[in-house]
Amino acid sequence: MSDKEYARNIKQVCELLQSEPTPDVIQRLRDAFDNLSKQLRTGPFLEVFEATISNIPFSALFSLLTAPDNRLIVTVAEVTAQLLRPLNWTMVHETFEEYIIQGLDHPHPVVKSLVLNQFLKCEQKTDPFSSKYGPHIWQCLEGKGDSDTTKLAKKVLEHLCAIDMCLDYLLSEKSMQTIKTLLSGDESQRFRVYDVVVAAIKQSDSVFEFFRQEGVVDLLLKEAETNDVLVAMNFYELIPALCTSSVPFDYLDTAGVFDKALAQIRSAKIEETATSSLTRMSALKLFVRTANAGGISPAKFLEKYAIVPELTELMLLPDPRSDIKTTAIACLGTIGSSSEALEYLGSEKAALEALVSVYNSSLADLRIECLRTISCIFGYSATPSGTASQICYELYTKLDNGKFLVGLTKEIMKGFEESCIAGFSVIQKMALHAWGVHEIASYQNIVNFLLMRDPSRVKTAQQWQFAVIESIVNSPDAKKEFDGETLAQLSRYAREGPYYIGSAPRVALQGST
Repeated sequence: MSDKEYARNIKQVCELLQSEPTPDVIQRLRDAFDNLSKQLRTGPFLEVFEATISNIPFSALFSLLTAPDNRLIVTVAEVTAQLLRPLNWTMVHETFEEYIIQGLDHPHPVVKSLVLNQFLKCEQKTDPFSSKYGPHIWQCLEGKGDSDTTKLAKKVLEHLCAIDMCLDYLLSEKSMQTIKTLLSGDESQRFRVYDVVVAAIKQSDSVFEFFRQEGVVDLLLKEAETNDVLVAMNFYELIPALCTSSVPFDYLDTAGVFDKALAQIRSAKIEETATSSLTRMSALKLFVRTANAGGISPAKFLEKYAIVPELTELMLLPDPRSDIKTTAIACLGTIGSSSEALEYLGSEKAALEALVSVYNSSLADLRIECLRTISCIFGYSATPSGTASQICYELYTKLDNGKFLVGLTKEIMKGFEESCIAGFSVIQKMALHAWGVHEIASYQNIVNFLLMRDPSRVKTAQQWQFAVIESIVNSPDAKKEFDGETLAQLSRYAREGPYYIGSAPRVALQGST
């Protein structure tokens, strides 16, 4: 593209902007802006950018965003977005403050998105801001269903609520009026607002106290009283994110949120329907995620609310295809990923024994789910030690009647993607433990198999195989457990990366024992 081409195009835009907005002029403006958009994309960007802003004022661009032609609005918005790309938030705020609110209130979603995207450049700790923006940004959450614009508005608000200053900038009296109006809308709109509220509360207890005093927290809690299963599921999904501190946790605890959820889990057993089953699965996830949220000691939470016995009972349901059984197994893994919670499980024992029973007696998908849970438990920490590591070892010795690694190797060698990935994940987590490195080193078949590269295997499986080797090599126990030649091979594999296809070692697998 020659200089004359984009210069000629810019000149044409300037001439058309001086003309009466007839249908022909509008059409020619659309074509000219389409060309300018392409020229900004293909470059040289800096030259086209400088020529454009030197000849076409931003005020003219913003005035065209109110044109009665949707196609013209879209193409002008595209050009404006490209011209704003090099500008930081401070420049946008100081230069276009008068246009920002107009853009947020614009009926066309492309214009709203153009302005909303500029807020993602803002770092409120250092950048200037205006509390006037707040109500208008919140209003962009309005809508019966999720759209690109409402999703972007939620992302912007979560970004801006990431520091305490959101109390000053985004939670003014006018903003609260807008928020409360939005909370009178349908469930999709309400939960978009709740998502942002929770994101703000996670930043400080003072924000929680603000929303509590404004009645927003109690409005959220009333959502639990619904008979709408989707609303209940959304409610249970949000609550653990609120419990990252003891202040909101204590308030929810006193309000009986967890007592009611536990009662729902138990009542669903009496007369189970498809709806009650979904609600029960959501309630189970509420407990296991809250246990690890940080607002309370995991052990104290699990002792106070007897969710582990419920999980144990569900894991032992006879139907291997039961969704609630699979959910219970996955929930045990989430709980066991915390060292303190794992110690509680070790003292309680029944849940881990149920996991052993299910794994030893299951095939196919359920066995894979068990492996994922075992991986979570074995990998509760990158530097495991003490009581929790001993619990992991005791679990290991009971799996497959003491021949867990033998059976797991056979499972991985079958080559099925999900079981292969789950199996490698377990072995990688074993390599974080001293006992795990010892067990791996003691079983030559798995060592030989790990050293065999298979380029036909899916990349995710190759990455996990590499992760196993890397964890072994990085283990402080590797030199003690492996002979020099084997450790050298493992180290070379780690240096070569997951996809090396040079002189891969060819070793025969010994007979399984």
